[in-house]
Amino acid sequence: MTNHYAIFDDHIDAKTRDQIEMVLFGQHFPWIYHANTNYPDSTTRENDVPQFNHGFFRDGQSSSNLTAIPLEIIKSFGLALHDLFRAKANLVTWEKSTFTQPFHTDDYDPHFVVLYYVNDSDGDTLLKLPDGDIVRVTPKKGRILTFYGALQHAPESPINTRFRAVININVKGHVAPERLGLG
Repeated sequence: MTNHYAIFDDHIDAKTRDQIEMVLFGQHFPWIYHANTNYPDSTTRENDVPQFNHGFFRDGQSSSNLTAIPLEIIKSFGLALHDLFRAKANLVTWEKSTFTQPFHTDDYDPHFVVLYYVNDSDGDTLLKLPDGDIVRVTPKKGRILTFYGALQHAPESPINTRFRAVININVKGHVAPERLGLG
C-alpha cells in the first residue's frame, strides 16, 4: 500500500520553531499581497481569497535574503537546495465562516510537497487521495506534512485564529520518496 502523505510533529527543535515564527510574524518580514491563492488575477475570484506570500527561491534563483529558513526545514530530511525547485511562505487571514480555497497541485512535473506549519491555527489542509477520500491535516506549529505533488490539496481559511501561515517547499521528483516518509 502506498503511503501518499506523512505527518511529522516536533521534527524541528522548539528553539528553531520559535525563531521561524518570530521572523515570519516580525514587523520587518516582507509579505506581498496577492488577490488570489491560485490565480494571477488582480481581483479576488469568487471561489478564492486573498493571501500574502514571500518567495524564498524558485528554480535555483534566490528571491529573498531569508533562504536559510526553508533550508533549515528540509535539512532534517537530508535534503539540500539542489533538491528543491521552489520555496515560499503563504499567509491567509481569518474569514467569518469556513472557506475552502480551490484544490490544486503546485506544479505539473513530478515533485513532492513539504508543508511546514508556522503557527497553531485552524484552517486545515485538505488532501484529495487517489481513491477520492479527503484527508484533513490541522495546522500545528512545527508540524510538517509531506505528500506526493500529484495529490490535489486545498487549504481552508482560519475562522478562529487571526491567520494561518505555512512554508510551502517543492521538492524535485528525483528525490527518493522514502526520504520524506512516503512510499
